[in-house]
Amino acid sequence: MVILQILSSENFRQKNFTVSGVADIDDQAMGLKYARKLGIFTTNDYSRLFKLKNLHSIIELTKDDDLSGDIRRSTPSGIRFFDHFEARSVLDYLQIEGEKTSVLKKIRDSQNNIEKIEDLFEQFCDFFLKISKERNEYSQGIRAELTARERAISQVVEGSTIPTFVIDKDHIVTHWNKACEKLTGYPAGKIIGTNHHWQPFRSEERPIMADLVLNGMKEHEAWKYYGTKWNRSSLIEEAFEAEEFFPHIGEEGKWLFFTAAPIKSPDGEIVGAIETLWDRTVEKKAEEEQTRHIRELATLCSIYGALNAPLDLSDRIISAIQETNDILEADGICIFVPEDDGNYQPGYSYGCSERFLQTYGITHENSIFSRVAQSGKLTILGDLEHCGDKELRSLGSEGLKAAAYAPIIAKGGEIFGIIMVGSKKPEHFSLEEKHILELLANRIGVAMENSMLQEELRRDAKFQARLIENSTNGIVATDEEWRIVIFNREAEELFGYSSDEVIKKLDVRTLYPPQIIETIEKGYDKKRTDGEGPWKETSIVRRDGKIIPVRFSGTLLHEHNKVMGSVAFFQDLREIKRLESELVRSERLAAIGQTVAGTAHDIKNILHGFKGGGYLINAGLDKNDTHKLKNGWQMIQRNISRTSDLVLDLLSYSKEREPEYETCFPNDIVDEVCGLFTEVGRDNMIEIHKDFPLPVGKVKMDPRTIHRALSNLMSNAIDACISDHNPDNQHRINITVTPENDNIVRFEVQDNGSGISEEAKGKLFTTFFSTKGSDGTGLGLLVTKKLVEEHHGIIDVTSQLGKGSVFTIRLPFETEKEE
Repeated sequence: MVILQILSSENFRQKNFTVSGVADIDDQAMGLKYARKLGIFTTNDYSRLFKLKNLHSIIELTKDDDLSGDIRRSTPSGIRFFDHFEARSVLDYLQIEGEKTSVLKKIRDSQNNIEKIEDLFEQFCDFFLKISKERNEYSQGIRAELTARERAISQVVEGSTIPTFVIDKDHIVTHWNKACEKLTGYPAGKIIGTNHHWQPFRSEERPIMADLVLNGMKEHEAWKYYGTKWNRSSLIEEAFEAEEFFPHIGEEGKWLFFTAAPIKSPDGEIVGAIETLWDRTVEKKAEEEQTRHIRELATLCSIYGALNAPLDLSDRIISAIQETNDILEADGICIFVPEDDGNYQPGYSYGCSERFLQTYGITHENSIFSRVAQSGKLTILGDLEHCGDKELRSLGSEGLKAAAYAPIIAKGGEIFGIIMVGSKKPEHFSLEEKHILELLANRIGVAMENSMLQEELRRDAKFQARLIENSTNGIVATDEEWRIVIFNREAEELFGYSSDEVIKKLDVRTLYPPQIIETIEKGYDKKRTDGEGPWKETSIVRRDGKIIPVRFSGTLLHEHNKVMGSVAFFQDLREIKRLESELVRSERLAAIGQTVAGTAHDIKNILHGFKGGGYLINAGLDKNDTHKLKNGWQMIQRNISRTSDLVLDLLSYSKEREPEYETCFPNDIVDEVCGLFTEVGRDNMIEIHKDFPLPVGKVKMDPRTIHRALSNLMSNAIDACISDHNPDNQHRINITVTPENDNIVRFEVQDNGSGISEEAKGKLFTTFFSTKGSDGTGLGLLVTKKLVEEHHGIIDVTSQLGKGSVFTIRLPFETEKEE
């Protein structure tokens, strides 16, 4: 506003000065308001001033260096620009010029009054001195501000942890901070004030990036000095960046990422350049290590994939060494394998000429292969052409300049072979490639060892499979869910199913009777080391309905206390039973005579009974004594019954009989048998109870076999209760009938009588053994067993002395088909 006031004052009305326009972004600025009052053009956009007619000069008064630079750069040519520092000179000039005009006018009006003129001159001098003083103070303020800025910039550069240096427009180093000293090893005192800033980075003098940026680097210069390693900075205009390895920095060289940017004056002139550096050696090594590791993994995956392809071992090894040869860019790979005599000969090769393979042939005991095998370490050899070893010189004659030897070692230390890799490059094998060779040797060693183990396992598995398949025992194994997984030839014969029909398709519980499942589940003993349970006899039902007597043993299979399956073994007893039957038949006739002799006393007693009964009857008739007649007749009846039972047992035991199957109801037969013994039980205070938990309908069986067998067992049970002299025991006989496994009826006769000792149980069902002493013949159980077996059934007994017995009969049946 001061300049406006001066130019609009009376002293400048005669001068040729005109203010065309005023610009300020603040619409309420005092200068803008004063200009409007004077009728001068005003605007908030300084660029509109450039369009005013007869515009001579632009004066900037904001003290904003950035804005001043923008206005300077956009001012059209032919128009003079004064920044805020230069505007001070203009203001001083206008103030002096205005004061001069005022003083001269007063001098003219003084009428040569010397004292007044002197006084006016003194006033003008004082005004001039005041202007000079203000100008000096303003200049000193500007200088102090510039000095402070320079000091701040210097402190920023020096205090930065980023290596930084600055050069001026003459390429002289003005700043070289501590971080730069530490990175390069060059002290600031040796570099500042010189143009030797290239020395820490280059082996000979050449422009570095800060020099090129100071000179306004062009792209062709960037390509010339930095190739593909440079880029324009994405943050700073006219700045460049690059990454390069500097072997002259540090002991092993360093990777540096560096950026150079120009330093400009307010008017946009480049007056210097600043360069920052970043040591990326650690990151670069990490990247290289990661790249190496990734390459090793990729190589390992390629080798692993080749060695695990669905090919035979030879094809897999060839594929693996081909992959390795391509990855290493080698000129041939050969695996030498040991012979029985300790020498090595080529076994697998890729990229090796026939001449090479023929030249090597079988190596001698002192060859490089033997030495590598003895050391067990990777060996790298170079300069093969001039090697003193004849064997290695032969490699040189093939054009190879370097070779690597890697031993293939098994886990136990056995040498499977030696890998030889040849190259026509003298220094081919880097640390990374050595790792790859060791990986290849390791994986091939594992593959060869695994192949040998797999072959051994295959032989063992094949042998075991043959043993199982050709076993004379039926073998059935299941998984943890009871699905059949092994079903050998003998099992097919026993059960009537083919292995294809049952393996992984059939639950074994549909084949086994409950007794076998119960034995397997309850028979597992952790203390047993052979895994085999006790052998028992039972019967199985073939697919065609035939009853097959078998001897079986089974157990659950455990691993870490968890059930993993089961196995059962079956021996076909049909032939044994046939031979036993023939033997029994041949013995029965002899047994009849033995039986007659053994029962002579019983027959004699029966005869005495008949005589006694006859005597009583005769005496009763003579004396007309009804009581004697009755007693005599009862005695004769009892002896008739005894004679009948004895004769029937002898006939049943001695005579072969085929079951006569007919439609019947097993429950009705049991009712009838129980009815026969109800009165005897009542007389001896024995409770007889029937239990039919599941209905058994109309079936085809031999009812006479059931009736006779159950009658014998009921008679024995009553005798066992009578012979038990425990007064606290309420005697009870329970007979149970229930269907089992779709084609078996199970009959159980249970009593709580005297029971049978372990010794006596072992003699049951043998000829003429009786637990009743002189009161029994031993034929009852023999006849019962014979009847059950003729019906293709089985009989079993469990008993405890003083506790009672349970006799169980299982008889097969045919379901009666409804019309």
